[in-house]
Amino acid sequence: MPTFLVSFVLCLLPMLGIAADTKAPNDAGTSSPSTTRMIPANDAKILAGLSPLNWIRTANAVHSPVCGASIRLAFMETKRVVLNLDTARLKYPSPDRFPILAWSVNKGPVQTHQLAAGETSIILSETVANPVIDLFIKGLSPFEDRFNGDVPANAVTLTGFTVDPKCRIVAPPAAPLWLNLGDSILSGDAAVYTANQGRPPDDRWAASDDARASYGYLLAKHYNYRESRLAFGGYAWSGGGGNNPQVADLVDQLTSTTSRLTDGKLQPCPDVILLNLGENGAPKAETVIAALDKLRQRTSADTRIFVMIPVSGKARNEVTAAVNTYLESSKDRQTYLIDLETIKFETADGQHPTAAGHQSIYQAAIPHLDRLLGKASR
Repeated sequence: MPTFLVSFVLCLLPMLGIAADTKAPNDAGTSSPSTTRMIPANDAKILAGLSPLNWIRTANAVHSPVCGASIRLAFMETKRVVLNLDTARLKYPSPDRFPILAWSVNKGPVQTHQLAAGETSIILSETVANPVIDLFIKGLSPFEDRFNGDVPANAVTLTGFTVDPKCRIVAPPAAPLWLNLGDSILSGDAAVYTANQGRPPDDRWAASDDARASYGYLLAKHYNYRESRLAFGGYAWSGGGGNNPQVADLVDQLTSTTSRLTDGKLQPCPDVILLNLGENGAPKAETVIAALDKLRQRTSADTRIFVMIPVSGKARNEVTAAVNTYLESSKDRQTYLIDLETIKFETADGQHPTAAGHQSIYQAAIPHLDRLLGKASR
């Protein structure tokens, strides 16, 4: 199929509203090599479909320890798409802690599947021609290591896709990038829970998560950006949350052994960065200033950096003072402090917003961001 037709079909399929495959996910088993082919995870088109800055690339796989990390691809000239993965390194004390994946086909209903020990494949689509698949990590346990080693202990590992022999992959066109950086709230932890349901038991955090309920994701989508994310349960300006280091170091390091940078910069360069930290402890001024200095060094002079006060109001004084000190000394005209002040939002446990709570935060933030970004075109 000519390239222009591939692009045309990619744009047309979502507009047609083709129903998604609703077959329950399962292990795909093995297929005859003569009727299928496997496209490895290091294929350039697959890499182009990854959400930037939150996937680790190794010789034979891609890995992410980030709730909300995603991959979007169009699979042309095929109906059947099987995701190949490796769960061998996932060693959790309970099967309930295993990561949960979610995906849609041609913008149809979201399907979910919790990974299991020994699992190697999941059928994503079987009956839809030319499926456009949007897959993301919906839930992750917050307790396991997300930083140390070449591939952290709880990273989701994808090894490729099995498709029909003639299948070709089309990655989405490049779009402006919005990077969310924060803690469990920005991650979407406990967003599946109902109001006052309580704090999830330790083994049930992954099942309580909804990465795309997060107000940060909703804001990026509202302003027509592609979202990427670095948000971890228990994270603070000074670090923590899956053993991740302080923000100034996390900007540079994808893992303890792997740089996140290309030629000293974040590439692609985020157009917008939203930080919301302080819920897990008031920071020292120098920690905030070091983080903002590093973010400015690793991005462009035009990257807009929004520092939001935690929606609970925690650490308001400390974060406000630190940001103001940074602004006075740096003369940075593209970094802004956003304080939503007192807003009401529904929570599961008095701290973590439900999906409805995230909607409230999202709506409260729009007037502030409209003044800085302009109203989103619809």
